[in-house]
Amino acid sequence: MHAHAELISAGGIFLLLFISAFLLGRIGIPNIIAFMFAGLLSSQFMPEDIGDSLKVFEISAVILLFFFIGLEFSFEKLSRLTQTIKPGLLDFFLNFPPIFGLSYIMTKDLIISLVLACAAYPTSTAITSKLLIDYKRIASKEAEVIIGILIFEDLISILLMSTLTGIVMHREIKEEGIFRGILSTILVFLIFYLLKKPVENSLERLEKDIENSLVPFMVLGFLLVSAGAGLKLGLSDALISFMLGVLVPEKSWLYQSIERSLSDLKDLSTGVFFFMFTFNAQIGQSFDIAIFLVITLASLILKAISSFLGGISIGLGKRVSARIGLSMMQRGEFSVLFASLYEPSQELVFMLVLITAIVGSVCFVYAPKLIDRILPSRFRGKPPPTRTA
Repeated sequence: MHAHAELISAGGIFLLLFISAFLLGRIGIPNIIAFMFAGLLSSQFMPEDIGDSLKVFEISAVILLFFFIGLEFSFEKLSRLTQTIKPGLLDFFLNFPPIFGLSYIMTKDLIISLVLACAAYPTSTAITSKLLIDYKRIASKEAEVIIGILIFEDLISILLMSTLTGIVMHREIKEEGIFRGILSTILVFLIFYLLKKPVENSLERLEKDIENSLVPFMVLGFLLVSAGAGLKLGLSDALISFMLGVLVPEKSWLYQSIERSLSDLKDLSTGVFFFMFTFNAQIGQSFDIAIFLVITLASLILKAISSFLGGISIGLGKRVSARIGLSMMQRGEFSVLFASLYEPSQELVFMLVLITAIVGSVCFVYAPKLIDRILPSRFRGKPPPTRTA
């Protein structure tokens, strides 16, 4: 492709992403779904090599996304997540094993069943957090539990991504491979924990020597080199990127500089990633409607039940727990990331994400009113007593 053609194709994709997100956003469609729609439509009339000029964005998107997820954590924060363990475990065991079992019964394929179970497990953090803010429920009783479960899911998804990467690379599921994946994940956590103090001391010494304008070069260099080295050693690039984010002290000058200089690049890369996911997924060529209906329906029902029981397990009332159950059914970025590892699953996961994002968003919006109708409050305000002469 000539230079002028690459510039035109790259610019055309960015404009398409902007237009699709802008127009669909006006009717409440999340950006993630808009980007995937744009990729699906573009695949019908654009040449297959259209995304070559943006390949670096597509490859770096996962690395940047997990790095920024890691930035929101610290080893201290991770140790304080004990209150979300019970609802988090309920959420995992009532979603992952049942979907895996249903998938295997219908496909007889262990790998695709594992990918579908991983994809159907986590609620979309991006969509849910935006809905909490847009509909002013961030200060509600259920918001803290929803955010806690989302954090727990993020951590479990990191572990699943690390294990799944090795399984897909070798195209088989072996106990030895799963054990190696879990062990390598634990070792990576331990190594990065031991690096915590030396990194903090080094950053304090470097604060006056490094200009803010040079930070993107340093951080991107470390990220891409470390992720590439991790892949070479059979480790998940997502895990390495996540741990590099955790390693950055939350109150350091580097953290603030990264937030200012790299967040826009993360958004650009993420948009390109979701676009290319559906652009390359060959939607409609081998779609099994029966598997799709069963997995999608089961994932919606199981997520609502598990989230409801999660609220009950920590002492919340039925009304609040029911609102939680109706607010966490949407799947998104993690589901797409899991499917990107295994091409045969991409078509089904795209439809799963599309339907659950729409149904889940609608349920989120109407959850308070719906619960008021189904479970009316026992304690309604009474008019003040009339004063007698």
